[in-house]
Amino acid sequence: MAKFGIAGEGITDQIVIENILCGFYKDYDDLDDEIRYTQPPTDSTDTVNQPPKGGWTRLFTYLSSELFLDDIINDDYLVIQIDTDISDEIGFDVSKECSTSELILKVIDRLIVEIDKNNNTYSKYSQKIIFAISVHSLECWILPIYSKKDEIVHECFNKLSKEVDRVSKRLKVKKTYHEYDKLSKYLLKKKNLTVIASKNSSLQDFLDRLPNEL
Repeated sequence: MAKFGIAGEGITDQIVIENILCGFYKDYDDLDDEIRYTQPPTDSTDTVNQPPKGGWTRLFTYLSSELFLDDIINDDYLVIQIDTDISDEIGFDVSKECSTSELILKVIDRLIVEIDKNNNTYSKYSQKIIFAISVHSLECWILPIYSKKDEIVHECFNKLSKEVDRVSKRLKVKKTYHEYDKLSKYLLKKKNLTVIASKNSSLQDFLDRLPNEL
């Protein structure tokens, strides 16, 4: 069975990606045992209450590091997740003034620049790298679970909070591992994942990049 590493901006992003992977590969039992968090690094859920620091600058540093090279060698696939809401910040330098599909490609090109700072790593291991570019935030991937509105890409955290408060007294939109696990469990069923992806083009782009078979 293939192993996945997940490198993202934070632990809440990682658990959502994990649930998406488990939903997509529904026929693989215990796939969650074959998934590990490489950036921010978390070896067990004992540390999720005090998660390591994340953010896009730390992700960039990781992508050009020897640690990333070791991870890509030792894992079958490595998912790289990043939000585009910060893509126009200094140091990232990718304008958001374009279509979703164009923005995804521009951000991927920018990530490859960081990866290739380490002896052209991308050209050597591109078949093992899977990009998950959430436009403009990963909350936009979760929002269609709770809202029937057309695709939304702006202010998704606030809009998700309002929708969740409207439909559930049990769930809360808090930036914690456990809350985001609960918020995204709906995606553990492939039929649900397929429907939600049809309502968000950047989530669909991520699914399209996943290998059909492991």
